[in-house]
Amino acid sequence: MDIRIRIGEGDDDIPPLQWDTVWNPERGEADWALADPDEARNAGGLRAKSAIATAVLLALFTDRRCPENHPLRYLADSDPRGWWGDGIDVREGDGETELGSLLWLLERAPLMAGDTERWAVSLAQEALAPLVAQGACARIDVSAQADEIKNRIELFVALYARDGQRIYDRRFEVLWRQIGA
Repeated sequence: MDIRIRIGEGDDDIPPLQWDTVWNPERGEADWALADPDEARNAGGLRAKSAIATAVLLALFTDRRCPENHPLRYLADSDPRGWWGDGIDVREGDGETELGSLLWLLERAPLMAGDTERWAVSLAQEALAPLVAQGACARIDVSAQADEIKNRIELFVALYARDGQRIYDRRFEVLWRQIGA
């Protein structure tokens, strides 16, 4: 058997292994995108350039299982939801928590400016806290604004590095499907 040595093999940057989850504000949903032309080592693959943005989307818009004793549990009806992976692999020693947020509960809540805004901020902060615990960012700012005319909450999320530089800034228009509206 011939042994072939290729000089320089493996010297190129290896693309991130996790692909990006890309937010589409017009449709209010997230999806994956094909790799950009400048990702030469990832031709034909899924785009992998925005790990922080993907982490935020997964934290906010994956449905976390609602605990029995949560004050908004009544909004879950008989379906507490939750991501199946949390049942098999949550390494608390590594700063991991259950994936996702309880923002999905607010889809069933009446849109009341003060209360719903406070809940949206609280639930988003809770979901994003692991990003600070794991060192992905140093600080997270979340605010919410109810727009009763458009029947939605706008959620504003900003993440900051240790040096104070803003590394992520996004507005999400979370729509409510009010029961009996």
